[in-house]
Amino acid sequence: MTSLSSRRRALVVGLGISGIATAIGLRRAGWEPVIMERAPGRRPGGYFVVLFGAGRAAARRLGILDALPDRSPPGAITYTVDRAGTRRPGLGFGDLPVPPRAMLRGDVERAAFAALPPDVEIRYATTPTRVEQDAAGVEVTLDQGGDSVTERFDLVVGADGLRSTVRRLVFGPDGRYLHRLGYMIAATALPGPVGGLAPHEGASPATPATCPAPCAPGRRGCART
Repeated sequence: MTSLSSRRRALVVGLGISGIATAIGLRRAGWEPVIMERAPGRRPGGYFVVLFGAGRAAARRLGILDALPDRSPPGAITYTVDRAGTRRPGLGFGDLPVPPRAMLRGDVERAAFAALPPDVEIRYATTPTRVEQDAAGVEVTLDQGGDSVTERFDLVVGADGLRSTVRRLVFGPDGRYLHRLGYMIAATALPGPVGGLAPHEGASPATPATCPAPCAPGRRGCART
């Protein structure tokens, strides 16, 4: 067994699913991971997640597959609905040859957090303010509730999202790496089924193209099925 003093230290920035999974893998490989999270606590919410083959394999390797629920309703049916309210049979995840497992992000977060070894250190309300790499490792300055501390690590992993603080500190401003595609998605959890749909039924909007000619890339006001 590797002693605690001889383990290489890794700082994992972000207590989301990717950060937790990284810490689990590092701990199994004999590292001493330290997870840092800017929020004051865990964030259990989030959008839905669908596990296909690769996702199932990853969950199995992490040892959390059996702890993940399948929220797909039995006998699920998906319809496409046009502006007039006309419903036609559509395709949904349940129509695939091997239906995936559907769940919420919070389901994955809970299962992954439960698999995290209890000796892994987690620091909440903490953010990196400086990351300097040298030949021997990485020196990181952390803001911990207003107190500044500097520590050394053998590895720093940025698992802190789209606008990663680690990436910005190491490689530069977000503008160099974020390329907007002109799309926006909004999601919300409904308190109950949509009127006219049973709990096992789903609907997707079927909106015809509104442009008289093929849409040029980046042109606004075009909607296609």
